[in-house]
Amino acid sequence: MIASVVATLEGPPNATARLLSSLRALPGVETGPFDETTRRLPITIESPTPMALEETTRHLRECRGVAFVDVVFVHFETEPEHPEADFR
Repeated sequence: MIASVVATLEGPPNATARLLSSLRALPGVETGPFDETTRRLPITIESPTPMALEETTRHLRECRGVAFVDVVFVHFETEPEHPEADFR
């Protein structure tokens, strides 16, 4: 599963830099471009399960310095029931 979210940030720029460092340490999380004026940060989350994706999104919402998280896009990858099946 892959999701795109946008985090609305709050707080001073030095706190935001620390927040970014902690976000980048999360498994499957990639942050978009950032500078000291960034207030809306695009984030991509790659997750093995819907539950893990929800947990990561919840964690983002609870981070100090994050005012709000908007979910922009979620892509559910599905495996075919029969791997040998031809879906052309």
